[in-house]
Amino acid sequence: MGRMYSDPSWFVCKSDGGRNHGGPHPTRWVHTQADNGALGWMSGDDIASETNPLPSC
Repeated sequence: MGRMYSDPSWFVCKSDGGRNHGGPHPTRWVHTQADNGALGWMSGDDIASETNPLPSC
């Protein structure tokens, strides 16, 4: 587990259909690398703005 403090952050791809967490994209998860180097998934609703479209994983 890690935290995302960097701005901008780095995201690899998105996956729709995971556990429902509410919000405008209730099943979207985004694959990323946290600031401590750990790879994992982040809720799409935790991203403040999306400037570049992500491919599906």
